[in-house]
Amino acid sequence: FAVSICATLATQSHNSPSHPAPTIDKYSIVEEKVVYSRWRTVTQRKVRYPKGNIVDFDIQDQRGAGAVIIFAWDSKNKTATIVREYMPGCHRVLGGLAAGIIETSPDKHDSDPLLAAQHELEEECHLAGGTWHRLTDEGVSIPMDKYVQTEISAFLVIDPSRVENPRPLDDEEEIEIVRGISAKEIVSMVRRGDMNLVGAWASLLALEKLRELGEIR
Repeated sequence: FAVSICATLATQSHNSPSHPAPTIDKYSIVEEKVVYSRWRTVTQRKVRYPKGNIVDFDIQDQRGAGAVIIFAWDSKNKTATIVREYMPGCHRVLGGLAAGIIETSPDKHDSDPLLAAQHELEEECHLAGGTWHRLTDEGVSIPMDKYVQTEISAFLVIDPSRVENPRPLDDEEEIEIVRGISAKEIVSMVRRGDMNLVGAWASLLALEKLRELGEIR
């Protein structure tokens, strides 16, 4: 609650009549070019600010139509199924959630976030079915970072079933499935840095939804 209050006060301060918040129509992209492209791309983007100055940014994106992340919950034993995997950016093995990109191909996800989420859950956690809840407002996806173009959709699935012959992992993925993780342990993982930011964000949204549904207190 303290964080929410501080954030609210900060927003009120910046949005006061003497400091009106700028709107997106005050910013214009004047030039863009791709300077690096492999699995991910880096685009040099020049933006004209409201005061007329032009600022140069490096913007990262990845293939596909965004990304998905999934928190899987077992209502019988009140625990989550998560993953542990190598994360090359920080060169660490961390806990996390099933996640992946939304493929645009009609043969795969056809840009459908829910279908992508269902496929990723099966691939990475060997789970399918269950009751699905979107963790943001309908149709809303969230930018992953200030300098990242990719947006992510988060889901909670309750009581999915184990799959005997799941979809195969991607070549670069080595994932350990970890079952039986309590809500308390999820929060502990977030606090001690044993989960990346996107996984932590989706986990906390999922726990909030589970409280709303009466699954946990």
